[in-house]
Amino acid sequence: MTHPIVALDIGSTKVACAIGLPRAEGSGYELLGSSLVSYPAYSEAWLSDTSMVSKTIAHALEEAGAEHGLSEVVVAISHPQLVSESVRYSIPLADEPRVVRTRDLERLQELALHQVLGMDREPLVVQRLGCSGNGFDGIQDPRGLCATRLSGVFHVVTMPMAARQRLVHVVESVGLEIVQLTHSLIATAAEWENTQPLGHFLIIDVGGLSTDIGFFNQGRLQASKTLSWGGLTLALTIARALHLTMTQALAVSLEALATHREQIREAIQEPLENLARALRELLDDQAQPERVAITGRGALMDGFAEWVEQTVGLAPSLLRNPRTQAITDLSKQVGLNSAMGLLDRLMRNVDTPTVRSAHFWTRFLDQTKTLLTEYF
Repeated sequence: MTHPIVALDIGSTKVACAIGLPRAEGSGYELLGSSLVSYPAYSEAWLSDTSMVSKTIAHALEEAGAEHGLSEVVVAISHPQLVSESVRYSIPLADEPRVVRTRDLERLQELALHQVLGMDREPLVVQRLGCSGNGFDGIQDPRGLCATRLSGVFHVVTMPMAARQRLVHVVESVGLEIVQLTHSLIATAAEWENTQPLGHFLIIDVGGLSTDIGFFNQGRLQASKTLSWGGLTLALTIARALHLTMTQALAVSLEALATHREQIREAIQEPLENLARALRELLDDQAQPERVAITGRGALMDGFAEWVEQTVGLAPSLLRNPRTQAITDLSKQVGLNSAMGLLDRLMRNVDTPTVRSAHFWTRFLDQTKTLLTEYF
């Protein structure tokens, strides 16, 4: 791989871009450029104005120094309506024990995905957590082992089909093709995978319209939740309550828990209660995290790190990629996390759990058969 790789983090308030060129000797890569470009207008809907998003992507590519002729891009996203769930599925292999092969794992994953994927939703991440069979249990990669039946546990993250279609449309409108699409949590986690020992860690990403929390075990996303609230949501609430411009409201929103203004405290109280509840539910079924990290512009709110420490019981670290340390603007450092992390993962040849969408008509026919069987 000797051609430049373009990584985009397309968010609800900005587009972050990072371009890297692999070194010939295979030892890392050269960062050719990076950029963070905010949308010229704020919206309460994700990618509401596709034309505006397309122009912002083009601007971000130009700012990062993208060369003409680049046609492929890897993308990290979040969305207010992401749904995460765990699913277990089993398939028969043979009457007598035989070796588990790659195609068995692919079939197991495909059938598990069909079990949870609605007709109006698309897969974003399918993470295989462990497999079981004759004499083995919880093995992440069982290829080479023998079994008559294979079971697997998967963590699945899905997104609305319409949102994926809009995303593909805006990227293709600037002449690029998405060759890999994944959750921004996966990309962001690359920073700790580079510098910290693996194990159990928790990431809280407070974006513009959504807040994502993810529990990682040995670098794999084991559980996650998405809340439809973020820093932009708070700023919009403050702008209406205090009759401020969005520029003023964004600055005021950073006061957050340190403010004495009653309207701001009221605006943040319910979302924080929901976040605390989501954290408890997520961690109830998991091992105690060894480390906690916060990221996203919302993580810069005064008092938020202290609130996380009180809620989780561990002092959080603010995630920042080492390659952005020279940038003086802290919000820009944080905003580049996902794009830089996705680039880091690709350059280290780390498998990024992303999947192609199951064919719509196949899903439609499968679910029609199920309805006919159940009700007629």
